[in-house]
Amino acid sequence: MGVSTIVYLAYAVVQPTYSYELLDKRFDAHKYAESYRYFRGITPDYLSSFPFNTRILSSWMAAHLPFNDLKTDFIWLNGAFVVLTVGLLTLIWQKLHLRLSVIGLGLFWLLFHWKGLVRMYLPDPVTADVGSYFWLTLLLFFGVIESKNRLFVVIVAVLGTLQKESFIAVVGCMTLWNGVNGVVFNQSKRPFFIALSALLVALLVYYLASHFFPPPTSDWRNNSLVTLLRVAKRYLVEPELLARIPISWLLAFGTLWIAVSPNKHCTSFSLCVFKEKGVQNPPLLQGEGDSGGEVNTHLQIQLIVWLFLSVFGGGDTSRILFNGMPFVLTYLLLKLNQQPTWVTGYVFLMSLPLMRLHEVEPDLGRFPSETHRWCVECWTMSESWGYAVYALAVLAGYYYLLRHFNVIGGGKTQDIQARR
Repeated sequence: MGVSTIVYLAYAVVQPTYSYELLDKRFDAHKYAESYRYFRGITPDYLSSFPFNTRILSSWMAAHLPFNDLKTDFIWLNGAFVVLTVGLLTLIWQKLHLRLSVIGLGLFWLLFHWKGLVRMYLPDPVTADVGSYFWLTLLLFFGVIESKNRLFVVIVAVLGTLQKESFIAVVGCMTLWNGVNGVVFNQSKRPFFIALSALLVALLVYYLASHFFPPPTSDWRNNSLVTLLRVAKRYLVEPELLARIPISWLLAFGTLWIAVSPNKHCTSFSLCVFKEKGVQNPPLLQGEGDSGGEVNTHLQIQLIVWLFLSVFGGGDTSRILFNGMPFVLTYLLLKLNQQPTWVTGYVFLMSLPLMRLHEVEPDLGRFPSETHRWCVECWTMSESWGYAVYALAVLAGYYYLLRHFNVIGGGKTQDIQARR
């Protein structure tokens, strides 16, 4: 938390923020700014359009900070969310017994990647995304790691839904998973009923927010299903857009995707490693035998959900996929923890060319011509193919090094590396 505070403050000094008065009106920040002005009492009417009208929590909290400036209020609010998110995620990763090198890689990605918590949202601080990371991390902690505190899931569901409506999909997946565990694997039904309660409460809260904070114009198309269908139609009309999706996914989590590359000799996340060390396992890592596959299965479901949302949630693929970071990154780090220790160093080194560490995002209000360079989804195929070639080269290097270090075919080596 201390390191994340230092990094956030350092980038706050050197990173220019957008001049919102000059920024294209299509940017989401203008919608959140309207909510902020309403809650601060500057405007008498609530003018935020769908789907931003129900995302009231961050704007309400920022409006009650004492700085009396739109950007300053959001920068300080986001900073608090960033520090809390990083601290809680680190605690979760420790409870999952990730190696220190793997935790360090995850923190490096969060704090220094240009799509991460700090560098993406300091230029454009008026957003609901940063708070969403915190509530998703709390859901991961109370709903998955600390299962004895599952009643907190209901509270988190309320706040997370008021932050962003995509939270409902995450709670829905958790409900589905607990239901399958209860019926198929004959486990306790209590987690399912608590998750179901959280889902129903989240739906109720979303309905109430839509009722009390409606968009300025009533339209039957103002619902999430129509939004998904609209985006799907766009892909049907312009199928070449599908070719850009893998590049957006690559830019969201870089070479961390190596962790899920096919490798039949990588053993599943094993409980026996921790049993030998006498370490108490988190509840979700407890299961029949030594597989402990429940964590990976649950996070796989969340990964699929966020991959789906990134494609059909509005076109901003890399940003939306990164919105699911607490679940997606935790899953990738768990898979990486199964790999030999040297793979973590390889992923770190191969990620550096994707980080843009040598530059900061410019003020796109004053320099709108730079927007294209910082918008992955805006690139043409001729601008994107270099990243595809790089990804294939990194993957080829990974398999070459596996053979070179004689790891393939050595299950015992994998177990030794896992203990490390």
